[in-house]
Amino acid sequence: MGVHLQTTAAGSAIAAAMVVAGAPLFSAGLHSLRMRRRLRRLETLALDGTAIGFGLARGRVALESPLVGPLSGQPCAGYRLEVLGPGGLRLATLEDFRAFRLASRGASAHVASGEGVWDLSAVAERDLAPAGTPSENLRALLARSPEATWLRRCGLTVTLVERALLANDECFVIGSMRAAEPYELAHETELLRTGTDGRSVPSPARAGAPRRWIESDPALDFLRISDRAPSRSALAVPAWRTLGVIFGPILSLAGLLYLAALADALRALAGFPR
Repeated sequence: MGVHLQTTAAGSAIAAAMVVAGAPLFSAGLHSLRMRRRLRRLETLALDGTAIGFGLARGRVALESPLVGPLSGQPCAGYRLEVLGPGGLRLATLEDFRAFRLASRGASAHVASGEGVWDLSAVAERDLAPAGTPSENLRALLARSPEATWLRRCGLTVTLVERALLANDECFVIGSMRAAEPYELAHETELLRTGTDGRSVPSPARAGAPRRWIESDPALDFLRISDRAPSRSALAVPAWRTLGVIFGPILSLAGLLYLAALADALRALAGFPR
């Protein structure tokens, strides 16, 4: 005796949604599984070595562009300004992250800020009273937060917390390291000493130019920048996030079986032979 599945219009819509949802669920689970495995076997990459690929690089921050923290006033590679209201309620997060160099033992690597996750320590904190006078730069930043502006107009104090990666700070970067392409190496322009014209030519890359690039891993889409050594808990990927590898295909298969039963029912209703 076969199993007869009673199909309905609502059930068909749900089955179609299950088929569609199964693919991204499987993709997310597979991505989490790969990341879980790679982070468990994380390798240390030396900037002065020949190793490339996904791993952990460590060094000191060297700036490539001028940037100062809005509260600390110290040169940095990037900052996150948290605007907190009464009770520590976060009103806004204002960020500015730049590419920088990671230097160690005379070697350096260019770190692309990209879509990386910046895990930074607090370097400055300030309570800004309604009667307080912020600097011009800070006032321009706060203007980007309507909530902070409204609270100050209401006579309430807002708390500002700056998290920044300061110049010469020790830095830990987890990402994909590769050799720099020729067009990515820094070039200088020199004038030919002919005494006849001002024609210029590009000179070879400077000796101090970084020969390595660290960026988001193309397969894992992962780049983490921090001023603290990564802990095991910080890199742990929960096991439940990998369950999509199992439940994604099951979800799609269940939806397909229901739609197949619907097709059989419609075929029988129309009188078409199997």
